[in-house]
Amino acid sequence: MKKTTHCNCKTGCKNNRCACIAHCESCGSKCGCTNCQNPFNGIDREDFTDCALQNIWRYRELMEDDLKKECELPCECEKVALKDLIGEYACTKCGELYWYSLCWDEVVQDSETWHCKICGQCRDAAEWHCKRCNKCTYGLGSSCEYCSAKSPYRV
Repeated sequence: MKKTTHCNCKTGCKNNRCACIAHCESCGSKCGCTNCQNPFNGIDREDFTDCALQNIWRYRELMEDDLKKECELPCECEKVALKDLIGEYACTKCGELYWYSLCWDEVVQDSETWHCKICGQCRDAAEWHCKRCNKCTYGLGSSCEYCSAKSPYRV
């Protein structure tokens, strides 16, 4: 993926005021930042779920021992190291996709959960993000509980 964002941070790229961090990108050679502490530097974004990218500071706080801890998958087929669940992981026995939700601090099933990039939170699969009121709401086939906008998933 080609880098499109650049920054000129003078305070070390420590928060979302840095354009690169706000776009979940590492700082590059075209950036004019000083004392760069961008948490995306040195990682391959393709190896991370949206949840892990939006919670990059929490991920960076995890110790090597934390990443080695084994988590039992909800299907109970196997246990997997947390580091392998930061991206999507397919169970070797049943094939179901799982990932670790840093929002919920648990392993979740991909088909039952998603991460809203706008709200920055993991959500149940039966929720959707309303573009009119800019909130996540429950019920794929119903109207928004906040503004009554029609669901784009309505049958």
